[in-house]
Amino acid sequence: MQMAAATRPRVIAFQGINNFRDFGGWRAADGARVVTGVLFRSAHMARATSADLARLADLRLAAVTDLRQRKERDEHPSAWLGKLAFRVIEEQDDSADYVGGSKAQPPHVAAFSQSNFSRDAMVDLLAGHYATMPYDPRHIVLFLRYFDHLSRQRGGMVVHCAAGKDRTGILVRLTHHILGVHPDDAMEDYLLSNTAGNVMERLPSLKRRMEETYDRPIEAEAIQALLTVEPAYIERCWAALAATSGSVDAYLVNVLGIDAAKQQAIRERLLS
Repeated sequence: MQMAAATRPRVIAFQGINNFRDFGGWRAADGARVVTGVLFRSAHMARATSADLARLADLRLAAVTDLRQRKERDEHPSAWLGKLAFRVIEEQDDSADYVGGSKAQPPHVAAFSQSNFSRDAMVDLLAGHYATMPYDPRHIVLFLRYFDHLSRQRGGMVVHCAAGKDRTGILVRLTHHILGVHPDDAMEDYLLSNTAGNVMERLPSLKRRMEETYDRPIEAEAIQALLTVEPAYIERCWAALAATSGSVDAYLVNVLGIDAAKQQAIRERLLS
């Protein structure tokens, strides 16, 4: 396993934003290292405080990729809207390059609403979603826009969804793949959501809200499964890419349209 020795804290503490962290700093092929202070990931930013907005401004971000659906954004609008200026990559139903669209629920919502409220059911459903999320038409468009930005533009980028662990986890893992980060290190970064996401602190309040919504007792273990990630999830995703597209690399080229030249441009910008 290649061990990273990042020169800055990986997890960045905010008052109202969970799971915010720098996913640079990892070693890549040929002794290179992914730059720090440029690639960030997080949960949604609807509860960001004034102090959080000041800290976001200090990061000098150029763009935000918001993987949430329109309904999610309407229900929990980012607190920086109208206060900080970023290029925003998000779903646009009327976009000329938006193909098909999807009415599917977000993975964490679907896993819970379709389950029998047990931990095992939650894990099985989330793993199943990981096999299909890369092929959701809206994700294909958003992933392509994200990688196109990384290949051409300068400045920092933060990518997020609702919890910053599933949709974000897949896109970050694809980014690490392009950059040549060792799979063990990429998995370590992925699993960091289980601690950086403040899961145990958030669990009691979410449990109460979910029990009110569904009008029934719900095991804490089921809620915890909803808030965390498992190695099996990203492994299921990678297996689906191999089975459907032939390989991760073939998926990047043939489904997303991220050809060798664009991948090389991303590496030249983000490796040092």
